[in-house]
Amino acid sequence: MKPASILARAAPVLAAALLLPTLLVAGCADRDGAGSAGPTVLTQEHATAPPFLAAMIDAPERVAHGGLRRIEVHLKVDGLPTSLIYDERVTADGNGRYLIEPVAVSAPSMSLPQREVFEELQRARQGFFFKYRDPRIRDVERFLENYALHVVAEPAVVAGVECVEIEIAPRRGTLRSYRLSVDASTGLVLRALERDATGTVVATTTFLEFTRDPALEGVAFHVERFPGHPLEALAVLPGPPPAAPQVLPAGYREVTSDVVDLAGTSYLRRVYTDGFEHLFFLERRPAAAAPGALQAESTNVTVRIAEVGAFRVAEALRSGGSLFVVGKIAEADVLAVLRSAL
Repeated sequence: MKPASILARAAPVLAAALLLPTLLVAGCADRDGAGSAGPTVLTQEHATAPPFLAAMIDAPERVAHGGLRRIEVHLKVDGLPTSLIYDERVTADGNGRYLIEPVAVSAPSMSLPQREVFEELQRARQGFFFKYRDPRIRDVERFLENYALHVVAEPAVVAGVECVEIEIAPRRGTLRSYRLSVDASTGLVLRALERDATGTVVATTTFLEFTRDPALEGVAFHVERFPGHPLEALAVLPGPPPAAPQVLPAGYREVTSDVVDLAGTSYLRRVYTDGFEHLFFLERRPAAAAPGALQAESTNVTVRIAEVGAFRVAEALRSGGSLFVVGKIAEADVLAVLRSAL
């Protein structure tokens, strides 16, 4: 019997805002104003891909750097346009260690208690920011299969560094497009602009100050609080077989799967990529039953979906656990991935 699904427009706000950023990065290992789009002079295909694309994959971990960045996120809350604009300072030692510290909030206006909460949340989310929020190439071959890349004729200067400007657009659909300013000598992205399907700018990240020689003495680098355990390394996973989507958006493949223990609850996390963006699948595992105990089962499933900034978040509530899908993909694709795992 197929589960009966109820699609509710109730946002899983608490999970999305507090739980998911922690789970998406716990113990996970991966490998100025923006200008208007100018004329493009070159379309890159597989054989002529510029060498800095490969350097972008691990540049944030591999290259020592630091500086002040301005983050702008433009979105709608209850149908009304609003913006989050703040500065942060990033320090990376070139050996995989990093720290992202909030510095100042320009918008919206915050009281002191609100500002303190915001800063604590930002510190807790810095793993997500460093590994997933900041744009970079994740897999060159898959990226070139899924995205069209154009090199802009004129270089850009960001925080005193001459950068190559590239335009990125998905080959399938028009959900989002990007313009990146890349330091070709290192692969670091010094400015990133993200547009929605209408061409409206929805997010920017810009280095206002930048150095390749950051001060490292006394830096309290970020430490993951909840290490994950690779799924394939676990001899036995208590409970039912781990859930896995049977349907993925075109171009995505799984790159990691692990189990995270958080506050006495186990979560299975699967991460997928299309070479540039990520898709996340999480399963809250049911609590282990006592030996000989009988558990009541229900075929009812409630599905809730929400938009959290650029991400669509879908949650399926079912007996004994729940599933989440998080990604910058169309609502129909989020729901298809979620339902395929039920």
